[in-house]
Amino acid sequence: MGAKRRDSGRRDNRTLRDLVPTDLIVQRLYCTTPEEAIGELLNALTIQGVIDLSRERETLHAILEREKVASTGIGGGIAMPHAKSKFAERFGVAVGLSEDGIDFGARDGQPARVVFLWVCQPGQTKEHLALMRALAAMAQEDGEIDRLVPCRDRKQMLEVLGKIDVTERGK
Repeated sequence: MGAKRRDSGRRDNRTLRDLVPTDLIVQRLYCTTPEEAIGELLNALTIQGVIDLSRERETLHAILEREKVASTGIGGGIAMPHAKSKFAERFGVAVGLSEDGIDFGARDGQPARVVFLWVCQPGQTKEHLALMRALAAMAQEDGEIDRLVPCRDRKQMLEVLGKIDVTERGK
């Protein structure tokens, strides 16, 4: 099962590009730890109004607590730290690239070169699960990460993200 490509004849599909606004792309993460990566991406979400600045610390705590339950390094060079939070104004996804990779404790031992961080309100289970499924499929697809990491600008990243289907399939 691989990440589904967008069928150009269908207009009802949602892609990662639909979920990740340009301002929530961090082209280069220069951090070395999961905590630093989460903090950097959470800051991008806060700047864009997904999280209220006065609640950023509580949201960071929720994400780090979720990370303690089970690693969000899913393998294939992807990490997907996330949390449901009453402090989320809306569903928000930020993505960052790390050339060297960050050890998120993935079972395959690969460092995460692409980190997707998202927060959502407790009731946004459908969107939350659709994104998790798409990223898990992406981790299994050969070459997906290799297409994102070399991107040198947001436009290139958006083109790649636009090919990854996250459409909810009635589950």
